[in-house]
Amino acid sequence: MGTIETIKNGISFGKKSGSIIEVTKSAVEPDAIPPVSTTGNKYAVWGSDNNRPQKIIDENMQDPASAGALRFKIWAHYGAGLQFYRKRVERDKEINTPITEDELGMVYPEIDEFCFNNDLENLQQAIVSDFEWWSFYYMQYIRNGSRNKIVKVKWQRAKDVRAELRNRKDGEIKRYYLSGQWPHPTGDIAFAPVLDRFDPFGKSNAIYRHSLPSIDKDYYPIPYWQSNLKWLAVAQKIPEWINANIDNSVNIKYHIEIPQEYFEALHPEENYDSKQERMEAMKTAEETLKQEIDDYLSGAPNASKTFYTKFAVDQNGQVIPGWKINELKNDIKDSAWLNAYGTAAVAISTAHGTPPDLQGLILPSGLGTGSGSNIREAFNTYIQLHTIIPRQTTLEWFNFVKRFNQWPKKVHLGYKNVILQTTDENKSGYAVENEPNPTTDNE
Repeated sequence: MGTIETIKNGISFGKKSGSIIEVTKSAVEPDAIPPVSTTGNKYAVWGSDNNRPQKIIDENMQDPASAGALRFKIWAHYGAGLQFYRKRVERDKEINTPITEDELGMVYPEIDEFCFNNDLENLQQAIVSDFEWWSFYYMQYIRNGSRNKIVKVKWQRAKDVRAELRNRKDGEIKRYYLSGQWPHPTGDIAFAPVLDRFDPFGKSNAIYRHSLPSIDKDYYPIPYWQSNLKWLAVAQKIPEWINANIDNSVNIKYHIEIPQEYFEALHPEENYDSKQERMEAMKTAEETLKQEIDDYLSGAPNASKTFYTKFAVDQNGQVIPGWKINELKNDIKDSAWLNAYGTAAVAISTAHGTPPDLQGLILPSGLGTGSGSNIREAFNTYIQLHTIIPRQTTLEWFNFVKRFNQWPKKVHLGYKNVILQTTDENKSGYAVENEPNPTTDNE
């Protein structure tokens, strides 16, 4: 059974995270509702202002919980790097045998040359990052002059691509538009046709969107983690409030009473030629002193400072009126706000599907600070369950090229897993798939 319950059209309830998920189709894809474009463009705008991806990037990069989750997902997806391998089955068990870099160059020189020319590692890191943000990525395939090989592939940033409006006859998207100046490009907009998998060499270059299936979006699928947008708004208000309180508040809350006699004694009559001159001097002294007190007590560097005063007594032992400091109670309830942020951060992490302790999230309540064994099991479980489909999708482009170029079917590209272990199993605490342990008991 799923954990998403539909409340009404466009609004759902996430039972696991306790989130209200409200992402309406019209807000994300306004051109998908009517039969023709609402904007007059040939392309479908992404969001009502055609700037939705950049806004989502900016909002999430300001929140430690969401940015940390995305960072962890990208790094876990990429693992310990890429590896080529052969695959065979023995006794119903699949066995992967790594292909070394030297072997790849000697036995499969065309594959080796292709990977070098296309900067494979950086290319794949870009693809993984785009996929974890959007659940899809765009790959441009460029053929050779003989029309029988794909010689170059180029990753196009998802935020820089807009899909052409679907063809009204067959419902297909025929081309993609590219610009680095969305939402309102001032120059020419480049475009490329959609790659035809059954005729990959029909065009000199073409773009294909490799994506998880979308159950309701025509142009721009929404990844599951973006159900955190409501909680993200809550989380972002907390640091704003705290910063405003630090910048604008007086950290020692006192009402300070200064007797007039203080300034009269400071400026005796005999020191001045006129009453007016003396009054001006006392007024200046008063304003200067008030500013000094305010500067002394305000701002983050002065929190919890001690303020000292003196008082005198007359010949009968009675206190002579002097400075009086009255403390003013002002409970700003920081803990309540921090707990609110903790709740939001947990909801954000839940939307991402990453346990807080895996992304390094430390909450005021202490939640998310699991033991070493809990972190180890959570990490290994995440790798085993949460990276299978994403990795399959981000390697799809290579399988396309392998098929189009008729490379050996037994050669595969994959990711090396990092496997966390106990120190009893491995002194380093981890192992890399298909590689010897970094340390041994014989050292």
